Amino acid sequence: MRAERRRRTPLIVGLVVLAVTALTVIQVRSQAEVARSLEGQDNASLAFLIDDLHRSNDQLVQEEARVAAQREALRGGGPVAADAQLQAEATRLRIVEGLDPVVGPGVTITIDAPLNEIDLQDAINNLRLGGAEAVALAGRRVVMGTVIRHSGAGLEIDGNPAHGPWVFQAVGDPVQLNAAAEQMTRTLRADPRVRSAGYEASSALSLAEVLRPRPFVYALSQ
Repeated sequence: MRAERRRRTPLIVGLVVLAVTALTVIQVRSQAEVARSLEGQDNASLAFLIDDLHRSNDQLVQEEARVAAQREALRGGGPVAADAQLQAEATRLRIVEGLDPVVGPGVTITIDAPLNEIDLQDAINNLRLGGAEAVALAGRRVVMGTVIRHSGAGLEIDGNPAHGPWVFQAVGDPVQLNAAAEQMTRTLRADPRVRSAGYEASSALSLAEVLRPRPFVYALSQ
């Protein structure tokens, strides 16, 4: 038994060394790949990426605190508090799904440029990262499941034709949205494709656009 263990020991050590070496190589290559991808980014783009990361982290912390407070309220408030929390959550979900019109502080961004579907989606993502709770594009409400795609000679939003000049409207945190809109328009003005880009802040921006709820065809309740 001891002889067998002595024979196995170098083999096990070799496998461990091989595994560590492989992980080291993968890590070095991954770091090199990230470095190469960042080398092509200008300072403005890098600053935008870092700012987006910080905002995402802050939003996760806020969401965690909100959920924790909601949990404690449900635990100690009894049926009345639970009903109120459920009603508030239902209203919030209807806003998230774009089923109800909303009004609140927000920004309107107007861009005159031949933008593509990736440009539009990036702009929407930047607004969401900038504190937007409801977004509309070209007169249509935009939610997580909205499909923006190239079709023929133009673009479609959920199958409906759309064209520029592009108007984005977002309701949410006024401070964060104003900062995001300012940074977005500054970056867009440096793009040679953009003929003009600007934004206007409002204390009571109304998004009357709503979406029809999609019927469930295949997912049936058991």
